[in-house]
Amino acid sequence: MPEIDPEYLKHQYLYVPYEDKIDTVAIGKAIGLYVAGQLGVRLTILTVMKSNASMHREFNGLTVVTERSGSISEGSVVLAWCPTDKAMDKLSHLSKSIAVAVEWPTTSLRGWAKLVGAYNIFTGTTMESGLSPAGLATMDDIVSEGYNGWHDDIARTLVHGHLRELSDRGEYDRELVLAHARRAKGEYSMGTLVKILDRFEMERQSV
Repeated sequence: MPEIDPEYLKHQYLYVPYEDKIDTVAIGKAIGLYVAGQLGVRLTILTVMKSNASMHREFNGLTVVTERSGSISEGSVVLAWCPTDKAMDKLSHLSKSIAVAVEWPTTSLRGWAKLVGAYNIFTGTTMESGLSPAGLATMDDIVSEGYNGWHDDIARTLVHGHLRELSDRGEYDRELVLAHARRAKGEYSMGTLVKILDRFEMERQSV
């Protein structure tokens, strides 16, 4: 396990990507406890089910927030413990909280990490979205078209056009599009957008 780096205290968002041959879960736990301890606050655990946290004695007595229960107070230090996209929804409204996100292979957090500019603890770099101002505006347009959940033909056509704009600028990133949309819409509306992206990517491959 790498040593705890004081650099972690300089960042609002820390990203612990999943690595097949490294115990990233233990690393993420240690970092979350370290950051909360250094800042003198109690760590909040965000996970899928409470049982995920109850197996770890270090989490005894801590607030555990799950997909279905609880909420996170603004200003908290949060350990997003192998969360699903639905669990990550509970971070989307927070602007002053610190989050350590520990990725599990079933749910990629790479798009979220790029979007928020998270510090990658393995590369020692701050992640970037790579979006130009025009690209970010296009991403906002995609979200705006989803006011009705992207269900109607007009919305799907308009989103398809926005995706082409991103692709033409070399800024299309599926995970980034979904992460940006989730912050505004939540996981419940993502199914339709995922289908739109699937169709767009199939058309790109056929060209």
